[in-house]
Amino acid sequence: MRAAVFRALSHHLNDHCRAVYEFCHDWVSQGNTNVDNIEHHFQNYLKETHREQVYKLEKCLELNPNWYLPIRDEPSSGR
Repeated sequence: MRAAVFRALSHHLNDHCRAVYEFCHDWVSQGNTNVDNIEHHFQNYLKETHREQVYKLEKCLELNPNWYLPIRDEPSSGR
């Protein structure tokens, strides 16, 4: 089954090599027994994987939202 999934998605190897291997593993591990609509499922997998990567990157780069504000001098007390 893994080979059938791999063959069905082989045209994606140039752009999504790792994703094809991971998807093949997941597809078989989840007990799927055919390649019906495999392209549709793979496209959904790519979208979800992309969302997860963007989320991780955003969390990694999370900065103090005020980091870019200029430092203001303390107001003079009029002394």
